Amino acid sequence: MKTKGVTFLLLTFALTSFSQSNNTSASSKVAIKSNFSFQAIKVYQESAVFKVKDYYAYLELYANEEATDSLKVEIKTAIHNLFIQKHIKVVDFVSSENNPILLDKLLDKIENKNYKFKLTAIENSIVASDFWTTKYNLEVIETNQRCSIEVFSKIIFKPVDKKFGSTTKEIWTLFLGEME
Repeated sequence: MKTKGVTFLLLTFALTSFSQSNNTSASSKVAIKSNFSFQAIKVYQESAVFKVKDYYAYLELYANEEATDSLKVEIKTAIHNLFIQKHIKVVDFVSSENNPILLDKLLDKIENKNYKFKLTAIENSIVASDFWTTKYNLEVIETNQRCSIEVFSKIIFKPVDKKFGSTTKEIWTLFLGEME
């Protein structure tokens, strides 16, 4: 009886250890620091800044009152493709509180308002397991009104399976996340 109890405990311990080692290798597979050198991470962080700038360039195009409806549909699709998910919260720079708002609601609010944007003082934070935060000052210009706010953008960097013909490859991809 005692032997069965000891055997059960050893088996349980072995399975638990195996399970934890599998979880560790799975999480390290998507951990940025375990897959890239410091210099490579810096390059990806610089690339992420361009993705943030692209977001505001698309917002300018979308807000332009001269943009056609078909162009706005294409721009909206391009904006959604920048983000990790479609229903994501971004900064509501239209309101005085700058509270988070769903991306599509922000797009509704800025349509035909001719907003312009300027980013300054851009800084990247220390890298976490699969993301970092990019901080910047956002100057929002509408007609003759200007306001400036500090924004924190989560940048997600993770492997994604992409199909090339009949071949599927794992490609590390940058996405924009929540903004506050």
